[in-house]
Amino acid sequence: MKLARHHLLDALVAEYIVGTLRGAARKRFERAMREEPLVATRVSHWLSRANLKPSLSQAVKPSPAVWRAIETTLNLSRFREPWWARLSVWRGWAVAATSALVLLVGSQLITRTAAPEAMQTVARLSGDATAPTAVVASRSSDGKRLSLKADRAIEASALQSYELWLLPEGGGAPISLAVLGSLTAEFALPPSQAARVTRGAKLAVSVEPAGGSKTGAPTGPVILVGAIES
Repeated sequence: MKLARHHLLDALVAEYIVGTLRGAARKRFERAMREEPLVATRVSHWLSRANLKPSLSQAVKPSPAVWRAIETTLNLSRFREPWWARLSVWRGWAVAATSALVLLVGSQLITRTAAPEAMQTVARLSGDATAPTAVVASRSSDGKRLSLKADRAIEASALQSYELWLLPEGGGAPISLAVLGSLTAEFALPPSQAARVTRGAKLAVSVEPAGGSKTGAPTGPVILVGAIES
């Protein structure tokens, strides 16, 4: 069964991001990221939503004070159940997904330091007179990350997402690179597609339903396009 169509995909993505998916299960998930673009897209989507970087995709143990703040803010006491109720496999998945969400929120409360990574401008995306903004796309020196910076802050509505597409050199079907809540973002490129983000190809942004296109191709209006220059 393709993991991209699994109904628990987002729960697995959450466990992968916070580092609780380990061993053989983590290796299978990483293989799915290489072979199934939608899996890599969902990882990029949640990383961009939580403003995380790959270096943070490891298990983080918050301090007791941070845990207390999280429990109070999210009122987690209402999720406590008798030990016998937690033996159910499906309830276990729900707890795992909830825990992953808590760690994503909690990670924003933990002070972290990281050396800034050099980014090189590779494309400038623009549209017609109705386009909401222009966007500069930059790529990390190792070619594994891409950042978008809009001329002005643009956020997707609650019912929509922006989706970034790679238009291959010489034609071919568009390839989804990321689902975004904002036109200013930084995210990891799908490993199977990073090498294709090169001169001759183009980047485009479309407006899609919340969570991105369900068809694997743009379904909404394409508002921004730009050629990759380097």
